[in-house]
Amino acid sequence: MSTNMMNGNHTATEYPGGQPSGTSHRNDSQPATTNGFDLSDLFEDIPAYTPRRKLKVVTVGAGFSGLLFAHKLQHQYPDMQNMIEHKILECRTELGGTWLVNTYPGIQCDVPAHIYAFPFDPNPDWSHFYASGKEIHEYLVRTTKKWNLDRDIQFSTRLQEARWIADRGQYKLTLLKDEKEEVEYADVLVSGQGILNNWKWPSIPGLHDFKGEKTHSAYWNHVHDYSNKRVAVIGNGSSGIQIIPQMAKLPGTTIISFQRKPTYIYYRMPPSKLLGRPNISGNPEYTEEDRRKFREEPGAHRAHRRLLVHRINKAFKMFVKDSPQSEEATRLAREQMAEKLNHDPRLCKALIPEWSLGCRRITPGEGYLESFLRDNVHLTQSHIKQIKANSILTEDGTEHEVDVIVCATGFEVSFRPQFKLYGTQDKESHSGEQYELGKLWEDEAESYMSICAPHMPSYFMFGGPNAVIAHGSLIEAFNWTADYIVSWLYKMATENIKSVTPRQDAIDEFVAYGDQVHKGLVWTDKCQSWYKKNRVDGRVTACFGGSAMLYKQLISNLRPEDFEVEYRERNRFMFMGNGFMDFEFDDEADLAWYIER
Repeated sequence: MSTNMMNGNHTATEYPGGQPSGTSHRNDSQPATTNGFDLSDLFEDIPAYTPRRKLKVVTVGAGFSGLLFAHKLQHQYPDMQNMIEHKILECRTELGGTWLVNTYPGIQCDVPAHIYAFPFDPNPDWSHFYASGKEIHEYLVRTTKKWNLDRDIQFSTRLQEARWIADRGQYKLTLLKDEKEEVEYADVLVSGQGILNNWKWPSIPGLHDFKGEKTHSAYWNHVHDYSNKRVAVIGNGSSGIQIIPQMAKLPGTTIISFQRKPTYIYYRMPPSKLLGRPNISGNPEYTEEDRRKFREEPGAHRAHRRLLVHRINKAFKMFVKDSPQSEEATRLAREQMAEKLNHDPRLCKALIPEWSLGCRRITPGEGYLESFLRDNVHLTQSHIKQIKANSILTEDGTEHEVDVIVCATGFEVSFRPQFKLYGTQDKESHSGEQYELGKLWEDEAESYMSICAPHMPSYFMFGGPNAVIAHGSLIEAFNWTADYIVSWLYKMATENIKSVTPRQDAIDEFVAYGDQVHKGLVWTDKCQSWYKKNRVDGRVTACFGGSAMLYKQLISNLRPEDFEVEYRERNRFMFMGNGFMDFEFDDEADLAWYIER
């Protein structure tokens, strides 16, 4: 962190002694002026860096990122409690985000459980190498209660519109709370909505004419009995890959997998090797001995987590096109898949991709490939032409009669916010309209370091466009992002800043640099991927152009030169107050703390 609060120097919050009552340190005979303006009326007889007011900070979403941010403000940087008022808006009645919404059979995370956890409270008791959705949600709820992170959550409250009011230097928030419309204001707006919880039905002709059971991976019908049914599973992303083995095991089911293109099913880090055990499962259990060791020996738990992170970060080179690491990983993945398919020529040709490993997100997918060796699981890669009342018609002329349609077709991944967001005034618009982020990102989503958006003052995001999302644990990236946002909050509060807006030229150059780097990474290979807005070609909008290590370094310090900064005072240096730091009035304070030798 670049701020005084973060690097351990003395600040007002560390030394709250303050100035003795009635004492002045200003020479009133010399009025403060700048550019011909007399500023004596603005001068406040208070120590430097003293916040003039509390910033009203509103976070949207009570998932991993929103809760991690809450911990930063409440516990890691407790001095922030004197500088801000924080509120989290959650449209649902419970917390959990992605892991609350997605409850389909077989749901699990494709990142090792021990690094998919809050950095401040890692869980020693994960049951398996990859955690189930249910276990992750239970951990989220349990940890939230332990740290009181739900203190600032306002449930059943949906943000409908956020509109920047320039004169106030605030967003006007239009909320729908318990079906009643309310208005609030925020100095800073933080989006923790994520991109994997806004599901949608696929655009297939006749889908809503289907008379049988229709369900979505993100809106699963747990009441319906899927046994003895002909089940169509549309899509082969991570959810489809996890659903098919579960449906195939049910008594009397016939499964038809509808998919356009193959995808890689691969264990980059075989859990058996990491745990020193026979390769008997793609998702082995942690034994009671493992869990007890992690509980009783935090050092051993940390070493295990460090090993996982180190290996993932080291493996980033496999995403470089045509690199030895990429070619070797692709070869091993194809061999692993062929073995799981029992080297069946038809299945290998249909299910093993020709493009490089990593172009689409790699999924472990335990039991998925093996399912196609079962008599009750069938595959078609002919595109769906139409859905009828009781069947699905594909372009090859085949009509597949089905009783159930499972849409494992993913989410809205355009990065556009789920609320209307209006920023600064469009100076080129004759009507004086404000920029709307949804429209700006209608074709391509372009951000500043995945954290800030063009023309949106004092607006920050977790997991925005071009985030560290394609390798490693997203939770760690959220952790770094939260620190970055806190740094801006501290600067804004202590220097009385009205707004910070990323400069357009900084955004343009960040995007241009990333696009150039992506030319050499596998994500731009010839595959259809949500990394590219479900296109085969086109720019990569989801992934950061570089390694996680680079990203961490990049956002470890603020770059104010990339921002338009507006102050609340006519003189930007008014935050220097009466010329003293507050700890100078503490008789016990060490005023030589900076002497090194």
